[in-house]
Amino acid sequence: MNYLMSIQVLPYHPGDAKLYSHTTSAIELIESCGLTHFVGPQETTVEGSIDELFNLVKKINAHLSNEGCDHVTTNIKLVQSKEENSIKDILKDYYEFEDDE
Repeated sequence: MNYLMSIQVLPYHPGDAKLYSHTTSAIELIESCGLTHFVGPQETTVEGSIDELFNLVKKINAHLSNEGCDHVTTNIKLVQSKEENSIKDILKDYYEFEDDE
């Protein structure tokens, strides 16, 4: 199976003046996970196995909790397919990717 997951996290930390200011640290975790991903304006899409993707969600939510966020809303869209789906193939008409991305 091939999986694509779009994830949007909306963390709220009571001590921060800016609403959802901890989103950057969630994106940094995604960028460091080693999976192919694309950061969009409202969500980030990640390719991986079902276990890799859900482990990433758990890691992000645990991290935000450890940062002191009172609550986190996590919106997930998951595509499961027998056919190969990739972020690069879906976006190739709109973006130019480097060979090593």
